[in-house]
Amino acid sequence: MARYAPTSPTLDEITRVALAGLGPGEAGWLVGGCLRDELLARRIRDIDIVVDGRQEALARALADRVRGDVYATSDVFGGWRVLAGDLRIDVAGLRGGPPGGPPDPETRARRLEADLRARDFTVDALARPLDGHDMVDPLGGLSDLAAGRLRLCSPASLDDDPLRVLRLSRLARELDLVPDATATEAAFRAAPSLARVSGERVRDELCALLATRAASVALRDLAVWGALAVVLPEVDQLRGVEQNPYHHRDVFEHTTEALTYVVGVVAQLGGRQFLTTPEEAGLPGVGPLVPVSWAVLLHDIGKPLVRVVDDRGRVIFWHHDEAGRRMCAGIGRRLKLSNRFVEYVGTLVRQHLRLGFLTHEQPLTRRALARYRRDVHPWVFESVVVSLCDRLATRGEKTSLSSMARHYRLARTVWTEVSKAPTPRVLTGDDVMDLLGIGPGPDVGRALDALDEEVEAGEVTDADGARAFLRRWWAARDDA
Repeated sequence: MARYAPTSPTLDEITRVALAGLGPGEAGWLVGGCLRDELLARRIRDIDIVVDGRQEALARALADRVRGDVYATSDVFGGWRVLAGDLRIDVAGLRGGPPGGPPDPETRARRLEADLRARDFTVDALARPLDGHDMVDPLGGLSDLAAGRLRLCSPASLDDDPLRVLRLSRLARELDLVPDATATEAAFRAAPSLARVSGERVRDELCALLATRAASVALRDLAVWGALAVVLPEVDQLRGVEQNPYHHRDVFEHTTEALTYVVGVVAQLGGRQFLTTPEEAGLPGVGPLVPVSWAVLLHDIGKPLVRVVDDRGRVIFWHHDEAGRRMCAGIGRRLKLSNRFVEYVGTLVRQHLRLGFLTHEQPLTRRALARYRRDVHPWVFESVVVSLCDRLATRGEKTSLSSMARHYRLARTVWTEVSKAPTPRVLTGDDVMDLLGIGPGPDVGRALDALDEEVEAGEVTDADGARAFLRRWWAARDDA
């Protein structure tokens, strides 16, 4: 056994709460990635606890402490999950025997070692008892971590659970570890079996991948192994799709390059505090940049469907934004994404060209800005991020530095304007219904949208002006 001193206050606190939550005769261990990340002095977002005892009671005690929500998981091994922001705590039972069996130390030690040997990678096959500091490392994971190796716990590890193919690419790139030949060969072999993994599990692992700065290279690994074609065929089909001279890469390489700019673009524009939270976007329990990273990943998925070459040899992607929006719905169904998140990512894909079009309408008018805000509401900041990442990854021979500079200046302008407090509405929905003599329905929303545009454009400044505008607007609708 190896010994080390824990350094993470978060992990120490979770350990104390978990230990206090154990009943008489029960035992528990921290296992896997949280120990690995603590050794690497990385921020810990995922904590795995194995318990020989009551799982639900322990999970609920942890949820109370971190003010999180608790769920029964659908993982292949069962268990409970606690979510609090982007912190995830999984509580699972110790395999190889009945929970809370006789507290025989030797039997528990054998069961724990068997549990660790059944895991994915040796650097994750680590355990530490909740009541001590002795590290259990049956497969040499600490040595592999020090040497920069990524080894499977067994040659059948990926066949036993094909989702581990996605984890292989993520951990290798995120932790700068080199998979050995056995792991790489197993990834090629197991990739087709990803088709039998549940959409929820694939979704969660893809979200974990997109939370890292290594997402682009990890996606390339998945493409080479044949895994991307199974879990995200819409993205895999971008490979080799050539573009026009404004681009310097095919659509897949353009997309993966665009992903590399997300963190920097958000920081340059003012910080992630302006973005919609993952919970508001309909994708709870993930990192703050994961939702907008999904939009960047999917922004061009409609291109292969609509690609044409005209009689002058020009490559054109007519309405690929709308085609992409429709495809997002299918991805959402397959990966069990919420309706809210499908709307979020679909809107950003549909509108990802809008900001670029506005560069041709300089100087930016208040009316143009109002229309842009209305069409991408409430995800204006995210729309700016997607547009700018897209633009930075578009540097073909016909792309000028001046056009890129204009795009960036416009992005800054829009970001600044939208950061200001919104103009208060001068009329309510009830006011609109009374004025126009209509009942509740979509016409009320359309009237308010039209009025908001006039207010933001500076054409309407008070309630009297608003009423006069709405009378004209309603009469024009009747005439049409």
